[in-house]
Amino acid sequence: MRSTRKCALIVAGLALVTLMTACRQEPSAPVQVNQKDSGSTVALSLGQELQVTLESNHTTGYQWAIDGDLPSQLEQVGEPEYTTESTALGAGGIEVWTFKAASAGEGTLSLKYWRSFEPTAPPPDTFEVTVNVIE
Repeated sequence: MRSTRKCALIVAGLALVTLMTACRQEPSAPVQVNQKDSGSTVALSLGQELQVTLESNHTTGYQWAIDGDLPSQLEQVGEPEYTTESTALGAGGIEVWTFKAASAGEGTLSLKYWRSFEPTAPPPDTFEVTVNVIE
């Protein structure tokens, strides 16, 4: 009788551990957007990352920057990464910005391509996406 009860408790414990492991949700793969997605809406799960990839050319003094405030639904992950495949003078590259869905709701992420030393000049390019974070 005791060994049956002990086996039942062990089985129940293993079932509970299995259930807890199955219920633990890992964030989904990052959602990736680029310039052609500007003006669109993206849905993110809480904790999921949004990666924004935009053409850029730092040799001209231009770079991407957040335009206005970052929506409260997102938090920036690290600094943007700039890469180029060429060492040629004037060669362009790409900037990759990563954000994490921090709270539920909807907000607008706006970026501008500008020169920080020309703050009043209109940016030659902008990027905007509406983000809908779902719990």
